[in-house]
Amino acid sequence: MLFYNQKTLTTNTRLENIIEIFKEYQKVPNVPFLTKFTSKFIKHYLDKNSIDYKETPYHIIVNLSPKNNDKNPRKILFMAHLDHPGIVFKDNQEGIFMGLNEPDSLANLINKTPIDMVVYNQSGKFLGKAKVTHLGNDAKQRVKINSDFDIPVNSFGHFDVPRFSQDDKKIYAYNADDGIMVAIMLNLILERPRTKYDIYFVFNKHEEVYQVSSWNLAKKNRLKIMADDIIVNLECLKVDPVSPDKYPPANYENGPVLQLTNKGCLFGYKNKGKNRAEMLVKKISDENNLEIQVGIIGDSCDSRPFSELGITPNICTITIPNKHKHDGADDGDIRPEEIYKKDVECVAELLEKVISSDPIDPVFFDTKGESLSEKIKEADGITDKNLMKFKRSINQRLDIAYKNIAGRGYFFPTNPFEKLMDFVLKIVSYIKYSLNKIR
Repeated sequence: MLFYNQKTLTTNTRLENIIEIFKEYQKVPNVPFLTKFTSKFIKHYLDKNSIDYKETPYHIIVNLSPKNNDKNPRKILFMAHLDHPGIVFKDNQEGIFMGLNEPDSLANLINKTPIDMVVYNQSGKFLGKAKVTHLGNDAKQRVKINSDFDIPVNSFGHFDVPRFSQDDKKIYAYNADDGIMVAIMLNLILERPRTKYDIYFVFNKHEEVYQVSSWNLAKKNRLKIMADDIIVNLECLKVDPVSPDKYPPANYENGPVLQLTNKGCLFGYKNKGKNRAEMLVKKISDENNLEIQVGIIGDSCDSRPFSELGITPNICTITIPNKHKHDGADDGDIRPEEIYKKDVECVAELLEKVISSDPIDPVFFDTKGESLSEKIKEADGITDKNLMKFKRSINQRLDIAYKNIAGRGYFFPTNPFEKLMDFVLKIVSYIKYSLNKIR
């Protein structure tokens, strides 16, 4: 079943192409651990344009190699994620809300005033609207449902907000996080840009639950990223500043954010030296008069696993500010996410300039060039090592516990063998988690 139009994007401007992809993406049913619809969307465009890719239970990966004789070109890894928060239903009475971080305000809202969710079965058929009458504000985030129709196991749903609209300045949608970056990155691939880098475009299938896809990619360094290579994650997040009296604050009006942190994590904090990803993006934006902000913000994203595993100091996230991320669920007032068109244009041009830059640019070798990340490392007031150790343990556990779930493409087991395997992996994951805590 296709949820989008089979269009050839050749006659529009870059922004129009991106918006067209993004608009169609809003029609795709989407929730953590149900990956077949978003994956099918990406593969449709890649197949139609004869672009090779590799797919795993965790990623879709496109490699763009330079057409020169350099046997070991500098690598750039671009990432965007395919999932968005939603409910996986066990039946028409209960389910699990995935992708939210213990949302006090939303739980209080639901427990006082039930909210509507749009419901699909596992095949993507629209079933109707059900009400969420209770949300447990804890790590399990179980929900209670009131529905006048049958909801089969592994059906799924999302907030009942308008899918897509736009005006002269803004785009409004239920899934800007991370749908807009998916559209930007996919359109960039379709443009087949020329480059001197060895570029990997990675669509992470599972980000909203502890970044399990990027952890899986980073834990064995499957793309063989070296210390001199570059990682650029693409996000659409809240940009609330951290310690604005000490570090540059970001806001929602003044352009995309060159993001150097997550909550409790300076990107590349385990590696000495400058952040060349930060320096390259900043230099290109300055040279091309692109309005970006340098931000120390406290949201979370796929840059954290690569920082925690110490692969390279050259890590940044480019974020389109999204005040109502997760459809406003964080503050309990459900409404569409909204972003500026000018930010979409800016990011698209910025990425094109990064790709067309020179791997022997002095920014990679300049010992005197400024790197805010390096300055912060001197007396790191950002990184909470206890929090990072805790998240590392969680990731190590979930990497085991979710292995079969990621592989089969749906959450709840549907036969005795799946149930047994889930139970065994869960027990093994907790044993490892306990051993890690003892250490």
